[in-house]
Amino acid sequence: MLSSILTQWAEGLSTAYLFAERWLRPPNRFRLRGNSRAISLFRMHEATEDPVFSTDAHNFKGLPKNLLSETRNSSIEIVVPAHAIMEQRLDPLPAESLPFIDNVVLHQIESIFPWRSNDILHSTRAEKRNDGMLDVRVQATSRSAIKTELAIAEACKAAEVVISPENQGLDAGKPQIRAPLGSGHASKLDRLQAIARIAVIALIVSSACVVGWTTYVRWSLSSDVAALDQAIAERRALIKRSLNANDAAQSRGLEARKRFTPAAVIVLDQLSSILPDGTYLTDLTLEGNRLRISGVSSNAVELVPLLEKSGQFKNASFYAPTTRLSGSTNDRFSIEATLSPPSLATQ
Repeated sequence: MLSSILTQWAEGLSTAYLFAERWLRPPNRFRLRGNSRAISLFRMHEATEDPVFSTDAHNFKGLPKNLLSETRNSSIEIVVPAHAIMEQRLDPLPAESLPFIDNVVLHQIESIFPWRSNDILHSTRAEKRNDGMLDVRVQATSRSAIKTELAIAEACKAAEVVISPENQGLDAGKPQIRAPLGSGHASKLDRLQAIARIAVIALIVSSACVVGWTTYVRWSLSSDVAALDQAIAERRALIKRSLNANDAAQSRGLEARKRFTPAAVIVLDQLSSILPDGTYLTDLTLEGNRLRISGVSSNAVELVPLLEKSGQFKNASFYAPTTRLSGSTNDRFSIEATLSPPSLATQ
């Protein structure tokens, strides 16, 4: 089943390519006319005929080499008497038999025409009827009757021949036999069908890969989204618990900040009552219960004992050397101390 569909696709693609090629680059057209004495080749220009070559009907010796470049891959019409082309109609066939029409015709061809099968040049036309059946018509002529014309067409290396009755042009109606000539067309068609098969297989494989990759990416994204949703839910729960804990501790935090904010002011007020006149602070740092002060004093040596005796500070000491200001009796000092529990309690 799959092989049959693949073959039909390949044949359809190759046929469409050949049709497009003929439409985009139509082949040169020639016409062969003959009688009992001579056969002439004409170049077709729309409706006019330009004679280019003539030969004896019974003694064809070959084509001029300069003409071969024009006739190669061309379409050559062979004009024959009207009675030389016969048309027969087969019994109606089911529409499903369309891919096998050629085999059906070859099987019946000797019974519907008065020639041997190897002496018949034919073409087949199939049309669908309203009842779903196929109307098949076969046009045929004898190869031996036009053997010289066929030899000339082969010498021209034409891609196809069209056998049409007298007084009927190349593009006219019926009956008319259109057939590929030589092995070039068949080999080209085989190559195109092989390429088409490869292209169809590559397309199927690519589609399968794209579908598989899309499915995998979708599954992967779904897993990532699920994991992300779970992480978001956990984060929301954590934030909610944190907010509940913050709400419970909000008053304590506010109270702690309230106690911390005036602490520096309280400590500064205590220092102002402890430090003697002539002492000035330039810097005060309070980190928890750790106090650091810097400033200028006329008697910096007495400051540490004063802080210890106050009972509000302990472990007082100089954390930097005391230096005398230039041109003055004042010293620059740097002292650190620890707030005693009673001092902290006042906060």
